[in-house]
Amino acid sequence: MLNTDSILDPTQLLDDLRAAYLSQLLVAGTTRFDVGKLLTAGPLSYESLREKLGLQERSATVLLTGLCALNVLQVNQDNLVELTAYGQEKLSPESPFNLRGYIGLGALGADVQMMITRLEQDSPGGDISFVYHDDAGPSALDDPEISDALTRAMAARARNVAPAVAQQLDLSSCRHLLDVGGGHGIYSLELLKKFPNLKATIIDRESPLKVAKEYAAEAGVSDRVEFCFDDIHTYQNQSEADVVLMANILHDYSEQHARKLVKHFASQLPAQGRIVILDAFLDSIPEGAPPVSTGPRPVAAYSAMLFSVCEGRCYRLDEYQSMLSDAGLKVDENVGLVPAHGCLLTGFSS
Repeated sequence: MLNTDSILDPTQLLDDLRAAYLSQLLVAGTTRFDVGKLLTAGPLSYESLREKLGLQERSATVLLTGLCALNVLQVNQDNLVELTAYGQEKLSPESPFNLRGYIGLGALGADVQMMITRLEQDSPGGDISFVYHDDAGPSALDDPEISDALTRAMAARARNVAPAVAQQLDLSSCRHLLDVGGGHGIYSLELLKKFPNLKATIIDRESPLKVAKEYAAEAGVSDRVEFCFDDIHTYQNQSEADVVLMANILHDYSEQHARKLVKHFASQLPAQGRIVILDAFLDSIPEGAPPVSTGPRPVAAYSAMLFSVCEGRCYRLDEYQSMLSDAGLKVDENVGLVPAHGCLLTGFSS
């Protein structure tokens, strides 16, 4: 069994890995979409700017959030999007100190061109999706080789974070954990080791569950885990689980599907049950403001990465809070923090 008592924080390394995606947004926003030119004359409403950019809402939100995190854009007190003083100097074609040409050199790269295409099409790269819908096209998760590699890659990150999750969550009063799209199962396994009275059900596709079974055997907790091959969108809870874990799963889906997933599992909770969301949260926005967060910068970069490979993005804290409250749950005001910008948000049933 792995010794998890002295894990070094992986946050900086993951931030450095994802930073390239923010650079891609900067180049795309300076060249193909040219927000510096569009906003030189003055601020625009989000909808007007989005129309001029020719982007769907998800693409516009990811792009503008990235540029706000880089401090070249901001939303002013009138809820209009404008260049910051820094952005005016470095991105406006009228500024003698603009860096448009230098930044534009990045557009020669294939990665930037691919990001531009994804923004224009509002879709991830490739012809297959890394999320599963029963009524949609093929999923990469149904290819055993791809699924195995992806599951083990996600497990590597989870091993760095799961011990902190187990320290933050008090599940001493819970009896059964439902791990939605739990794949490798690392978070469940760590919680089972922490809470000996807890049992778990991991729901996922067949290939990821093979990896979870392997890891559960290594952790010595196989007798307390049920591995359930099912569709998370339609799964019906037979175990009366009193805690549902959604760990880094909602960001894979569009906001519409993410909200449906939360409602689906909230409706099956027993009294005093709970849903726990583990994810990297973007900062909240004021009520009535356009859907553009200011960061944090590393999470904006992560959002751009997710945008590139799935149908979702990183969601803001207020978006996750509304997902839980709209599902009829009472949202805990306390947000737990774990490495890699992970946040833990809990909603309780009445």
